[in-house]
Amino acid sequence: MAQEIDAYNEALSSGQYEKPGGLIGKYDNARRFWEDEQLGLYLRPYLERMVARKQNRREKLHIMDIGCGSGDGFEFITSIDKSQSPISQHDSRLITPSTVELYTGVDINDGLVKQAQGTYGNRDNMEFIVSDFNDYPFTEGPPYDVYLANYGTFSHNTDEQTTKILNKLARHSDNGAIIAIDWLGRYSYEWQSLWTRDLKNNQWMDYVISYIYTEDERETQDLTAFALRIVGRAEVQHIYHQAKKMGGGALVLRKLVDRSSFVGRHMDTKQYNPHAQPLRGLVNSLFEPNVSTNLDELMIDYVPMEGFDEVNAYHRELTRWWNYLIACIKALLEKKATPEAPARTPGVVTRALSAMKKTIRSADRIKIGNPRSSLIEPQLGYCLRELEIGLQKGLGCGHGLVAIFEIVK
Repeated sequence: MAQEIDAYNEALSSGQYEKPGGLIGKYDNARRFWEDEQLGLYLRPYLERMVARKQNRREKLHIMDIGCGSGDGFEFITSIDKSQSPISQHDSRLITPSTVELYTGVDINDGLVKQAQGTYGNRDNMEFIVSDFNDYPFTEGPPYDVYLANYGTFSHNTDEQTTKILNKLARHSDNGAIIAIDWLGRYSYEWQSLWTRDLKNNQWMDYVISYIYTEDERETQDLTAFALRIVGRAEVQHIYHQAKKMGGGALVLRKLVDRSSFVGRHMDTKQYNPHAQPLRGLVNSLFEPNVSTNLDELMIDYVPMEGFDEVNAYHRELTRWWNYLIACIKALLEKKATPEAPARTPGVVTRALSAMKKTIRSADRIKIGNPRSSLIEPQLGYCLRELEIGLQKGLGCGHGLVAIFEIVK
């Protein structure tokens, strides 16, 4: 645990943990406009049902952020939009700060907690606690409605530790409570060199927070590595069934989905896969105002690894339609005929291409400084994100494997 604290303190001292990041840093554009929004889309149906129940009872929400860092969970959950909201509505957020009765953030790192207190410390409905969440008394006090453990929080844990926490939360929580967990995905292309079929003896990876440094800085910095649990679908299912066996029978796994395929943090570092391309930096560029992106560089050249048929099939499928969409956008920008689809076109691809055609037509009529960088490219970023959401299989092929649990009593 000391190594983990040292590693995060190094990252904190770099200055790249400050908000917002833009093209670089922890809070870069991909984090804000791809990953956070993607998590929100996955969680939204369950949160909408919960919010409706609480409103009917005239009650406010209690939210716990496990491994809260700088208080990211509060900003995240109060930025999720309603699924049915008129464009005319000026505030379409599903959960606003005023509807949260208590937000509790728990993190072992004193530096990150102090940063959170500096940002949110003046709010009466927020508290931050320095604690190892494995030692935190979850069963004391009133239960919470939402438990967030996003961005690899439980990858710091053994499966036994995670199972115990899930069991405690299942026993202590009320009907309808939601638990959202995000582990590092075992079969992310970022660390293809770590793919294995021996799940028993290869559960951990040595992780380095090197992505916030430039290539030159990475070569000169002596960065601290620490162990993180990587999981696939079968391993999450095992943790889930073990938690139910311990007596947490009220725990129900509602959703298991991949997050951040091809755009994870270490695509740009190539630290764990020499074939990785700097796609995250390019996606950051798509979302950056007044910065045009080289679309040729955004094309993926996927290199498969023998012996992983199901995983390769997913990555190849996403590569095929990702590259097809970009080729179509290039053709439309150059006012050429779009290429023929390589196979029967999935609905998510058809919808994405239709949205891009409308955006490009609109951009031709709107008099703004750089319609490509300010209008077309951000829309392309969202459409690529939609491809991932529509094609993902929940195998652990993204940077994160997201599990959403609900308490049913």
